[in-house]
Amino acid sequence: MNTPIHALTSLTLAALLMVLTACTPEHDWREIRAGEEGFAAMMPSRPARMTQPVDLDGLPLTMSMQGSLVREVAYTVATASLPPDAGQAVMEQALSAMRRAMVRNIQGEERATRPVSFSLIDGSGAVVGSVNGVEVEAVGRMRGQEATLIARFAGVDKRVWQVVVLGPKPDREQASMFLDSVRLVRR
Repeated sequence: MNTPIHALTSLTLAALLMVLTACTPEHDWREIRAGEEGFAAMMPSRPARMTQPVDLDGLPLTMSMQGSLVREVAYTVATASLPPDAGQAVMEQALSAMRRAMVRNIQGEERATRPVSFSLIDGSGAVVGSVNGVEVEAVGRMRGQEATLIARFAGVDKRVWQVVVLGPKPDREQASMFLDSVRLVRR
């Protein structure tokens, strides 16, 4: 009779370990609403925030970023407000400069591009439309190892965004979960 009780104890211990492991996933998804930055997204861990000046091909802006790092893969949303008198050409300049800078940061080359659409929401989270954007995939090097960049870019209402997954061999399912979750807020 000791064998069945021992087996039951081993099974119980194994089950407990599986439950505990399941309670601490690598990707601890949570929704964030960044009111000032004009987006809502699912982040794979508690995000850090940063604001810094950037120069987008002669266009000086302040860029705000929120991002998480899980297993050497960064998940980041960055946004910048354009000058009040900026027209469509300035928005296109900013988006193009952001795209080139991200690829240049990894000394990479674009491998694929495709059109994407972001949901546009109001302050309550209700979908009020959509915004066209572009997704870019590039391969390059970061910190001495191969890196993959998957980034989406869009602009609306005098604001531009870049949504980035960057790291060595990012998990495609996790990357899609993050990228597809980003919604832009109409001012």
